[in-house]
Amino acid sequence: MSETAKITPDYSFDEGLRLERVSHIVPAAEGTENKLSNDGRIIQISPERIEELEANPWLDINKDQKEKAIEQLKNPRYIRGLGGVGIEVALIGDPSAGELQAVYYGWGGAFRHPNAQREAVNMVYANPDVAYMVMNGPGIGNSGMLPKSVQKEIRQTGSYVPAGEYYAKVLEHVAQDYDEVNVAGHSLGARQAAGIVANMEPGAVSELRLHDPTGTRDMSLGGIAVGFFGKEGAEDARYAKESASPTAKEAGLIPLAVEAPHLRDTEYAKGVQFSPEELDRPFEAPKNGWIQSFLVDPSGLKRNAFEGDFQAAAPNVRKRIDILVPELSHLNKWEDIQMIVERARNIRNIPNIPEISQWNILRHTHANMNQPASLAAIYSVDLEY
Repeated sequence: MSETAKITPDYSFDEGLRLERVSHIVPAAEGTENKLSNDGRIIQISPERIEELEANPWLDINKDQKEKAIEQLKNPRYIRGLGGVGIEVALIGDPSAGELQAVYYGWGGAFRHPNAQREAVNMVYANPDVAYMVMNGPGIGNSGMLPKSVQKEIRQTGSYVPAGEYYAKVLEHVAQDYDEVNVAGHSLGARQAAGIVANMEPGAVSELRLHDPTGTRDMSLGGIAVGFFGKEGAEDARYAKESASPTAKEAGLIPLAVEAPHLRDTEYAKGVQFSPEELDRPFEAPKNGWIQSFLVDPSGLKRNAFEGDFQAAAPNVRKRIDILVPELSHLNKWEDIQMIVERARNIRNIPNIPEISQWNILRHTHANMNQPASLAAIYSVDLEY
């Protein structure tokens, strides 16, 4: 029996979150080899911090902060970008802050959903001094569908760089108001994040944080279903049973109404040329939104395509990339991601590689990210060397 097989998940976060660095790449001077180490550094997010994040955001003393975050989700921005495709984003936290942190959801994530509201409240509590941007993906809420050519490319290649071109224009538009831009994503959202950064100007993004990105090895659709819905679904139930966080029902959260954006409120992404028809086109609710979630994404995620997207994104990050991998994930093998990270050390087409670290989240599975306290802790922890 392997050592990993003997490890049991810490569903109740009795050990908090322990992050172990298993790969660390430090850029060297041009013409010399980048430095690779496996220093085993540990970052500890204490059990007390997790307990605080589970309970405190919902206390009466923080009622105003909670209600403000939910109100911000009720008032998203509708931004048209490439091809006139409209994308819905919401800014939560402190919109006037100097730092913007874009966070991209996992499969099916929608910011009006009660679970997304829980996550928003927790993230804002964990780090109230930044502006968070969250996005509804294609066909979710008011976000339009990607062109069929882009859908086809995702299905055939597994790469999210083509989709990232559409999302990046929206992020660039929002980022005009901020001094520093960081990008993060979990599960499918980590793939979207890499695809987006691959389409950004070099240096526009300070930090990229990826939480258990999918598509790191070839899998069948059946294998994805078993890993995601079967194994991680069961793990999610075990985490929920041990959680001290209020459920959406206990917190009084309900799905937020979807209201069509008015043409007068529609924004147009900077740097995109629009035809007169696109400028005057009235809003139309997306049709057949299920196609992206149930046909396009599963077909793409069964392919081993993360490495290519990661290599395309890396040179555009100014400071650092951190990949966090639950060591007991049923969707990834952390050793596979370690090989991907370490191969980036000497990629010739990455002339300005940033600092890159892989952190294993000890004694946890992919489903840890479904606990709002854990997700907020991962996105707010300081990973600086």
